[in-house]
Amino acid sequence: MTARHKLSNVVLWSVISAAFIGPGTVTTATSAGALFQLDLLWCIIFSTVACIVLQEVSARLTIVSGMTMGQAMIQRYGVKRGAWLSFFLGGPVILGCAAYQAGNILGAVSGLQLMTSAAIATLTPIVALAVAAILWSDRRQTIGWLMTALVGIMGVAFAVLAFGRPFGLTELVTASFIPSLPPGSELLALGLVGTTIVPYNVFLGSGVSKGQTVPLMRVGLSISVIIGGLITSFILLAGTSVTAFTDFRELSEALRTALGPAGAWALGVGLFAAGFSSAVTSPYAASLIAGTVFGWQKPAQRLTWMMVLLTGFLVGMSGLKPIPVILMVQALNGLVLPILTGFLILLINDKQLISEQERPSVYYNGVLLLIFACVLVLGLHSIDKSVSSWLSARQGHYPVILTLTCLSTGLVGFLIFRRR
Repeated sequence: MTARHKLSNVVLWSVISAAFIGPGTVTTATSAGALFQLDLLWCIIFSTVACIVLQEVSARLTIVSGMTMGQAMIQRYGVKRGAWLSFFLGGPVILGCAAYQAGNILGAVSGLQLMTSAAIATLTPIVALAVAAILWSDRRQTIGWLMTALVGIMGVAFAVLAFGRPFGLTELVTASFIPSLPPGSELLALGLVGTTIVPYNVFLGSGVSKGQTVPLMRVGLSISVIIGGLITSFILLAGTSVTAFTDFRELSEALRTALGPAGAWALGVGLFAAGFSSAVTSPYAASLIAGTVFGWQKPAQRLTWMMVLLTGFLVGMSGLKPIPVILMVQALNGLVLPILTGFLILLINDKQLISEQERPSVYYNGVLLLIFACVLVLGLHSIDKSVSSWLSARQGHYPVILTLTCLSTGLVGFLIFRRR
């Protein structure tokens, strides 16, 4: 394998890091840094590892079985049940892509507004048309190179902000690998996991992996996600320079005071790159789900990304404030991610689909079950928060959440044992 081939593969996988580093990541990681300094840095490290593991399993399923996730569902559960399961898993994720798109476009526009005096009504159509032109080209390698450039811009911009903070190496290493959960940090800790392990990325990884080998996939995937984790860490470090975070413009002024004009410009550039890259990958992922899960052909796939982009554009033009929209979208992760993770674990362990040498080891399955338990806690917490808010009831039913998590994880473990 030539160095050029490896580089091309890393570029192709850059859509993964570009997808999960969006305005939601900027919002959540900045809030974590502002409120709890380095205490939640370990959440990013855990999320990065978990993201690599889940993406690897999703991509390996496609490479080894030669089937998309939708085809694997039908092969394992039959045409009727498999089609319903595919619709149940893929449908909400496409809707989630549309919800994310609103925050993505708003985030990109917010970044531009920090650098220009242009109005939202002017910037939003420009961003939407640029995204549409990129997606219309339908060239995976072109999209990959663009995402690589935007991820690089994000990396430099947020590194400028992070390296201005007075933290020592020992302090950073300790915060990265020793878990700490200060009182009141639970929601942000879950948010950091949710903003990294994004449901549509699982399908995106499956679509990107077509035509690759397992070793080549692992190289490109690991490099891409690790870079994404580093950038998220930079954002958290940048957030420690302020004591509160409620608005991007307020954060920009705080960074200008702390780091000079370069700090404000770095935030604007980084926020635009985060929003624009995710504004491309979110509809792109929706079109891949339409093809790999539902089996739709090119015209229907193109219509899918158009509808996702149109949703983001209309919300962007509506004048909604970006922060509430972005935070609302974060909660949607919890509705589908645990179920998707559970089915993914069962499919990769199914002897009817995967040969013995390609199925996960006992140790790897243990890691997968741990990740399943974590995303299930995240999902149940999101549901608890939404339902409690709707009913104006008390939130935080942690004993119930932990009990359901233990029972569900045990059930998935039992089903793995039976299928092997």
